[in-house]
Amino acid sequence: MGLGKISEKLDDYFSRLEGGKAKKIKPKHVEKVIAKLHTKEGLLLEELRDAKKASRRERLENKLATAREQIERAEWLLEKVGD
Repeated sequence: MGLGKISEKLDDYFSRLEGGKAKKIKPKHVEKVIAKLHTKEGLLLEELRDAKKASRRERLENKLATAREQIERAEWLLEKVGD
């Protein structure tokens, strides 16, 4: 699953939370999203180590920053729905 699809899923969960439907969000689903984000982060780090071109490195660094931001959002969400 690409970073965009994972972000869309998180956005959907946040919409549910804002709409008062947090009970429909299962913590194990959010944990699964977090695991996918950590996997993606590892793949991006690996690609970054192998990247030679500055433009490619910059693009990968931006993707990595996005992945880390999404991990933070997902962990925050997990705290809210895990209560």
